[in-house]
Amino acid sequence: MLMKAFLFAVALAAPVLAYEEVTCKKNATQNIVTSITPQTGFCTMLTGYGVYPVAPNEGCASVYCYGPKSNLGPAMPAGYILSANYLVSTNFTQVTGCIDSSKWGQNPTDDGGQMDSHGWPYSCVGFKKFVSLIEPATNTYCLRCCNADNNIDCNTSISTKGCWNVIPGTYAMADGSVCKPPTGSVNSTTTNGVPIISGTPAAPAPTGSAPITNPPVAGSNGGTKSGSTGSNTGSNTVKTSAAGRASSSFEFLGAAAAVAVAVAASF
Repeated sequence: MLMKAFLFAVALAAPVLAYEEVTCKKNATQNIVTSITPQTGFCTMLTGYGVYPVAPNEGCASVYCYGPKSNLGPAMPAGYILSANYLVSTNFTQVTGCIDSSKWGQNPTDDGGQMDSHGWPYSCVGFKKFVSLIEPATNTYCLRCCNADNNIDCNTSISTKGCWNVIPGTYAMADGSVCKPPTGSVNSTTTNGVPIISGTPAAPAPTGSAPITNPPVAGSNGGTKSGSTGSNTGSNTVKTSAAGRASSSFEFLGAAAAVAVAVAASF
């Protein structure tokens, strides 16, 4: 009797982690392991070629790689990644920079999306947690892999705030110029030739991080139009059109309650 009471209490106290429901169509092959090798290359989650909007498709994302050939996924198309700014700290490793979303057939008005290891069964080699975003409307991307499974270094609960807030870092080209939004994006307005990214604050340096000198690495050759789809929310602007989107990761307390009820039924 005491054991049953103990189990009942545990069931009530512990929320049950549950992945989000997959409502998109996956390809037969879905690569789900990301990686970062500073100064060399990285592999991150992308939607399939030409698939948009990305928000409904994050559960079908697949890994594509930039830099040397990798067995984690196929190469990104040449010219998609325009800069790769690496940053390493004792708690995490990250890469941020600019993309040319047209090289992947992405919609210039699409705010983009977040894919991570909390909302989906994705992972990052050698790390316990990761978070990544692809943002076609601002031509920015970010990927951070964290040593600890916490929401401090890898915050997966603020996807609508975009790369600048989820992963503070360098969103610029090798010459220091900011990422240029694509033609047709609401962020394409310029002042003296400099793109205005509405709602984008200056990114603070991550606490305890030691930046690595980073000329962009050479892009992968070739590319592919194969792969799966995926993403969620996020961009350098706060989404006004993203009402009702769930965070890319959450815990179902209701599931825990259901477990508790099941345990109680056994009394």
